[in-house]
Amino acid sequence: MAICWICNQAEGTRGEHRSKRSDLKAIFGSSGELYFHNNQRRNRRIQSINSKLFRFNAPLCNICNSARTQPHDLAWEALSHSLRSRMPAIKPGDVIRWNRVFPHDTSKSTLGVHLFFVKWLGCQIVEAGITIRPPLATLSSAIMTGKVHPNIWLSFRCRGRDEPPILASDVHAASLRPGQGYDYLAQFYCVDNFAVRVRFSDVRLPDDWHPQEGNRLVMRDFP
Repeated sequence: MAICWICNQAEGTRGEHRSKRSDLKAIFGSSGELYFHNNQRRNRRIQSINSKLFRFNAPLCNICNSARTQPHDLAWEALSHSLRSRMPAIKPGDVIRWNRVFPHDTSKSTLGVHLFFVKWLGCQIVEAGITIRPPLATLSSAIMTGKVHPNIWLSFRCRGRDEPPILASDVHAASLRPGQGYDYLAQFYCVDNFAVRVRFSDVRLPDDWHPQEGNRLVMRDFP
């Protein structure tokens, strides 16, 4: 029996979407013909955004995948909609003020965005069987306690309209210091005209954002 990687107690019968279902629905609609691409196969026809191919093979229990992390999912859904629908369209250098995206419970909502990507990256780590340091348990603990993870950094980037509308990149893992496991991970989550670089590291880069860093983020160029 697979155990949920977040609570480490209940049976893991659910799987998180590689790209959030709300993002898939916003771009493609809830039905219709879709195509799934990865490194093993291209142009695989998919009938629905609910296909298992769109989900990580990382076990989550019903409580962790719904009730426990639903506020994080909703925070991301609100931010994603705000960035995609912004008029005029976002461009590099634009400043996004969190209290305008989340006029109520701003701090709680920005923490939710952060924890959404803690879960998202955690699912990638579990599926790929990557050993990290500090260990996966620190990601689980951040979600269970509703606290920030000190090693998860986000950077928001603008993309061209000719890019694939939905993309979750492969994860890049590296060991920057001697020891067991990887202490550096980086991955992109892309939707429509923007992308989020998600990093696991104990070093902050100049364009990184963290929930403890105030009321603004700056949109950067997509590399």
